[in-house]
Amino acid sequence: MTEPSNFEMSLFYAITNGFTPNQDYYNCSDFTAIQGTRSRQTVIGRYLIVSGTIFVLLFIPCIIVGFKSELIKTSCYKIMFLSSFFDILQIIVGSLASGFYGIQAANFCDYPRSIFFFGALGCGSWLGGCLSCVILAINRCCDLNPNLKLRWIFLEKRVYFILFLIISYATYGFLFTKPPLFRSDYMSWFFDPRINTNPMLYINILHTTNNCLVSIFTTTSYTYLCILLRYKSRHSSSNGVSKTQKQVFFQSAIICSLNAIAAYVYVYMQYFKSSATFILIGHIAWQLSNGSVSIVYLTMNRTIQKGVYKMLIPKRFQKIYQIRSTSIGHNVQTHTGSDMIL
Repeated sequence: MTEPSNFEMSLFYAITNGFTPNQDYYNCSDFTAIQGTRSRQTVIGRYLIVSGTIFVLLFIPCIIVGFKSELIKTSCYKIMFLSSFFDILQIIVGSLASGFYGIQAANFCDYPRSIFFFGALGCGSWLGGCLSCVILAINRCCDLNPNLKLRWIFLEKRVYFILFLIISYATYGFLFTKPPLFRSDYMSWFFDPRINTNPMLYINILHTTNNCLVSIFTTTSYTYLCILLRYKSRHSSSNGVSKTQKQVFFQSAIICSLNAIAAYVYVYMQYFKSSATFILIGHIAWQLSNGSVSIVYLTMNRTIQKGVYKMLIPKRFQKIYQIRSTSIGHNVQTHTGSDMIL
């Protein structure tokens, strides 16, 4: 078998061929190898479905409030809300679809078309989310250190070009690369479908490179930010770090650190034999790297908190909790720059 191109093993190839994955590499006529590794994961599957549904329901009001408020005018939150879109897609794959397939004890050849599609969707949204985290880290560095020359890329309408690059990167990963495929025995997604062919054919170089670079860059950038935050906090208030900047930093750090953990684990388990527990930890880290974003917004972002309460709680109860309709506007008007976004 000749070395295939990414295109020959991509979702786009499948779409243009009757939504059928390339039968030279994804032929399920003989899949005894994976029949012997079926494992019904009822408890974990139910956990993923229930928790994934909760995460999606928490995300919806956060995004609505974000788009209606002044938050969306800042470059930081434009990036964060695009990242939230990728997070929801990943929750659909990593929680809802994974939970369903786990309960069904399913492998690729049981649902070849849907697993192929969801694998591609998960890969593309993961790549987009990773690039969002990298750019968000750069944005945080520029916010805490205004002397960085990279700051100009986030000013005015230039940020829309950055958003376009992120979307293009995610779209390429979705349509034109090899997708990971679900395996119920490990409750996770692997590029090798285990259908009696050479496993080296299924290596996704883009995914591996992405995960390695994102892990290294995220760790390095947030280490730099921690040092910078500590240094600036020791200076006078005029040169120091505002409370809002610290809160935005911690929000970004929590979101991206879980991404880094998932990236490390997913690269390792694709190439090295790993225990089921280790792989499950990696999958849960992936799920939490997406789902925890809504919790971070609701627990650490005062503007989104007040906006969600105002949207969901009836007006007669808002007076009891002193949730005034001017809360968001007042919060925005009393801050400028990075201080405006919380």
